[in-house]
Amino acid sequence: MIWIIGGTKDSRDFIESFPFKEKLIITTATEYGGKLLESVKDIRVLCKRLDTEAMNEFVERNSIEIILDLSHPYAEEVSKNAIKCSKEKNIKYVRFERENLISEEEVIEFSHIENLVEYLEKLNENILVTLGSNNLDKFKNLKNKSNIYFRILPKWEMIKKAEDFGILPKNIIAMQGPFSKELNTAMMKQYNIKYMVSKKGGDTGGEKEKIASAKEMGITLIMLSRPKIDYPVVFSNLREVLEYII
Repeated sequence: MIWIIGGTKDSRDFIESFPFKEKLIITTATEYGGKLLESVKDIRVLCKRLDTEAMNEFVERNSIEIILDLSHPYAEEVSKNAIKCSKEKNIKYVRFERENLISEEEVIEFSHIENLVEYLEKLNENILVTLGSNNLDKFKNLKNKSNIYFRILPKWEMIKKAEDFGILPKNIIAMQGPFSKELNTAMMKQYNIKYMVSKKGGDTGGEKEKIASAKEMGITLIMLSRPKIDYPVVFSNLREVLEYII
């Protein structure tokens, strides 16, 4: 069996193109990730977070021969645990990693979110943060929160989390992507944005549209670097992954 660590659009695209779906078993960290695969027939999906011990048990129970990591570029712990599991169980680990679309010279880049947040606190103009809801707690003590707009998924628990950290409703943009260049641009104009904070999510993550909008509007891009992980086998093209697996 091939274990796909999914929950991303990349994983859905790969699964839809894979000819032997009966050989696949997919895990996602959230129910939402599982729902992305509801239209795909003849696959097994488990929606559950797995630590290293649970991964080892999963591999044994399902006779896994290959781990195919199609998780988000910033799901650092998942990838590291999967690599460790593959070594302990002596099975193949393959990573799909989205290509970077922008160089370090074109943006202000930080390796650690704490340093990024510290930099933001020194800014007086309006800022659009598109880092998702997992990092909202890092912004709770900022003095200039009223100038920061947070774009998150329109899910009740995420909006509540934002409010729990002192983010006012007027500063919450609860919307589901993907976002076109035109929509990003309109949003930047509406909120008079001068800085945009994002991850290097790659083309699938809407990064290309964000970059294009920011350049058109003369907005400064502030990026959180991707985790630096030493992948045993890595590809940046889904077709190459497919050829390697088959």
